[in-house]
Amino acid sequence: RAHARKEPGAWFIVKPDGGCQGRGIFLTQDVARAAAAAAKDPCVAQEYIARPFLIDGFKFDMRVYVLVTSCAPLRLFLYKEGLVRLCTEAYAEPGEANADQLFV
Repeated sequence: RAHARKEPGAWFIVKPDGGCQGRGIFLTQDVARAAAAAAKDPCVAQEYIARPFLIDGFKFDMRVYVLVTSCAPLRLFLYKEGLVRLCTEAYAEPGEANADQLFV
């Protein structure tokens, strides 16, 4: 809530804790709506990145897998392969017209 006061007009993405494949995810500018969702089921809310990196106009994410075996001293192993996911819909900045669409 404090962040929402600092950043008026910011969009937030709310993701249910136990969800998968986009189920239960929604965008909102209403912090009370996010809080109401959290009161019903555990969820994560974070500020939505309004201008993400794009590849030819499409959002993507890259997943790199790391095994941390020690924190002090830091020791980790980086798996040689990762995962890249590309969206199938061209990116559009969030707004009132598309806030209810799952793929923006």
